[in-house]
Amino acid sequence: MNLKSVKSYRVVKYILNHGVTSQTEVSRETNVAVGYVNEVLHELESLNIVSIEYGKTTLLDYAKLLDKISYDRSFNKIIKETIRLPTSTIKETEKNLQTFCDNNQIKYAFSGFSALKHYYEYHINYPIVHIYLENTDDLDSLEKGEGTIPTVILNPDRSDIFMNSAQMNNTNLCDKIQVIIDLYSSGLGRDAAIKFYRDIIWQA
Repeated sequence: MNLKSVKSYRVVKYILNHGVTSQTEVSRETNVAVGYVNEVLHELESLNIVSIEYGKTTLLDYAKLLDKISYDRSFNKIIKETIRLPTSTIKETEKNLQTFCDNNQIKYAFSGFSALKHYYEYHINYPIVHIYLENTDDLDSLEKGEGTIPTVILNPDRSDIFMNSAQMNNTNLCDKIQVIIDLYSSGLGRDAAIKFYRDIIWQA
């Protein structure tokens, strides 16, 4: 089963966010039919990612689940393009992007390290910005440059990207689980993703 599909992706995001749950709860909270939830969970059970007992499903190996998601939903395939702005810092790059989106009424959500720092104090950053944009048609009007910070424009491959986004410090961010998935799948932030997940989600 491919976890890239809209329904299966909703299910595994819920599993990641709630380590112990039930099929009926997952179905109710994700609006995915119980039968389909059952298929996804039994596939994960066959991979030793979850255990299924009567009335209870338990996540056993979150790293293996992140591996499976990364394999099925290739991060490289959701990259629209990589650009550089006339900026020299991450903060300045993010501010330019945010101002551009706000002025042009473009939905956006930062992910990767740009979102992580709002949710979690992590001592390592990476000189790159990841951002989902709803509409890239207006990108031609964004002033480009030869700045030191690459900006990776991501294609929002599902409506949940913006529906589940949160605003912190007047900045739109992907939800925590999406940030973890993107960090892990990008290959640039696997350690950060695992540390964030273990400290903030797994122990909750």
